[in-house]
Amino acid sequence: MANVEVRSENVGRAKCNCRHFTNRCFATRRSNFELRISTVVRAFCLVSCWVLLFLTQGCGYRIAGKATAIPANIDSVAIPIFNNKTTKYRLEQRLTSAVVDEFVARTRYRIVPDASQAKALLTGEVIEFTSTPVIFAGGAGATFLVTVRMRVSMKDTTTHKLLFENNNFYFREEFEISRGSKEFFPEEGPAMDRLAREFSRTLVSSILEAF
Repeated sequence: MANVEVRSENVGRAKCNCRHFTNRCFATRRSNFELRISTVVRAFCLVSCWVLLFLTQGCGYRIAGKATAIPANIDSVAIPIFNNKTTKYRLEQRLTSAVVDEFVARTRYRIVPDASQAKALLTGEVIEFTSTPVIFAGGAGATFLVTVRMRVSMKDTTTHKLLFENNNFYFREEFEISRGSKEFFPEEGPAMDRLAREFSRTLVSSILEAF
């Protein structure tokens, strides 16, 4: 009888150990499963944050100006000479000419100087021009930080509806000049031509991409 009882105790212990082992396996599998779920959730949250940030930045770009869809009947745009409230000589002529060239190169619209001959009117007023030397060579400025600020609007000449408006259009860029003897950003020459081209690309892009 003593031997039988001993075997019975051993069997009970074996069953007990097996049950404990099964519980540990189940706990391990559950822990691994929860870890995988947690990793997936974190990855999803990270992707969602990046998408939200991208959409927010994309929307923020349009805040710079107010715009509505350009009507399909508009096939021509009048761009008269901009007004110039600064002391920079002929600045308005250079900027207007560059904007006209950019519209011709990038759009299907016919560009005319007279508003009575166009379906839309683009007007601008230069309200600020500053040039600050940032790099000197031979005692004179060689690289300038140039800032141009404008009021810009585009209207439908038939309905007088405002299509685009930005009363604080802001352009800033660094430009190098070849004349080391000049202590100011020159009013003529290649530097002004580059300024006008870069300005026109930025302005026309802002108008077209706002729609």
